[in-house]
Amino acid sequence: MSELHKILIIDDQLDICEQISGLLSDKGFNTQYKLSAEEGIKTFDKIKHSLVILDIWLNNSKFDGFQTLEKIRKINKNIPIIMISGHGNIETAVNSIKKGAYDFIEKPFDSEILIFKVKKALENFDLKAKITDFYKNKNYNFISKSSLSKNVINKLKKITKTESSVFLDGKKGSGREFLAKKIHSESNRFNKNFKTLDFSQYSETEIEENLFGKEINRITASPGLFEEVEGGTLFLKNIDSMLPKIQGKLLRVFEEKKYKRIGGGVSKNIDFRLICSSNSSFFNIKKNKLLRNDLLKSFNFFEIYVPSLKEREDDRKDLINEFVKEVVEEKKIREKNIEPDIFSFFANLDFIDNTLQLKNFIKWGLSSLYDANQMILSKDNLVKLLSDFLGNDILLNDDQILNRGIKEARESFEIKYLKYNLEKFKKNVSKMSKEIGMERTALHRKLKSLNIQLD
Repeated sequence: MSELHKILIIDDQLDICEQISGLLSDKGFNTQYKLSAEEGIKTFDKIKHSLVILDIWLNNSKFDGFQTLEKIRKINKNIPIIMISGHGNIETAVNSIKKGAYDFIEKPFDSEILIFKVKKALENFDLKAKITDFYKNKNYNFISKSSLSKNVINKLKKITKTESSVFLDGKKGSGREFLAKKIHSESNRFNKNFKTLDFSQYSETEIEENLFGKEINRITASPGLFEEVEGGTLFLKNIDSMLPKIQGKLLRVFEEKKYKRIGGGVSKNIDFRLICSSNSSFFNIKKNKLLRNDLLKSFNFFEIYVPSLKEREDDRKDLINEFVKEVVEEKKIREKNIEPDIFSFFANLDFIDNTLQLKNFIKWGLSSLYDANQMILSKDNLVKLLSDFLGNDILLNDDQILNRGIKEARESFEIKYLKYNLEKFKKNVSKMSKEIGMERTALHRKLKSLNIQLD
């Protein structure tokens, strides 16, 4: 890691510059130093650095450390900056962080602490770079041959580059999280974090800590999503499950545009785009008053309806092609080993009624065949795999996926499928629910309705 990063040190004291440079060079870091703010800014603008170590009190310079910090962040907002000072106190440290510094170190400093904080800052820099590359290279292609899907694309074109909050309406498994990531990847915030919180998965206390973060003292503190998602996008799922106390706290945050960690005393500004989804339609949320009206007004949503798989029959073939392609690339399967009849097989999966289920089934089927060393991925081989998986109580033929009625066939498959995943995730319902795309509470209800025991 160290050889790939350049570290710029800006301090008006030559001995401090040489001390820091020597310590970091001994650990393999590539360093350079400048004795004035002007020279430091000029150098930073020309050379690509991964970290800046900056003194707050810069004598004989036009700018002090805080002004230099602002100018460097205008050149590159993502650069981590560690502020140092021989006149430090808690107020100075807090002020540094509020102005955008990554960390603060007081002179004289412990060499091990300095090296530790430098490594942590560079890890943070690398993570942000990976996020940027991921969203630049990730192809969030939304198949849109059907009229309803075309309507989604038209609405996305209107709002992607704006700062509008978005409510993604639609049924479970319709691809709302995928669209939320697509909006983020095509927005001006693409190089910042995309974070998700599902209100149906956590208790009230857990949700509050997840959002706001927690601070017992200066040393023991954990940032929340508001902090982690700064500059990026926050996707809140199942907001109709939000309890009244949390609604009140969120209303205050969005009205004041500020928040505090639980137990903390310093207010921080919020800076993120909000995208939400729900089990209930936006119409029902308002009609049944599932959320406070003043909170909905503060969100000021732009609504987009995401059609279900049944409403996207014209897209089904292309969706299957896309999902098969993903597995082929992931498993490095040769395309010539895939028989054309497997596509028509997937197209006849009548008992699968949402996009996420279709994707998961295709991934499971092709991956299972590949992992079983099947050289040819064909309909016949997949039918045999399914027969072995489901047991002798279900027969498959060429014309239909199942001979039985659709309700009975779906139930038989669900029992086998859920038992398989319970074993796979060692009965951890939370992990399983995320993997198969079903809310935890809904999964518990499904297991109960099918008489599947967790004990």
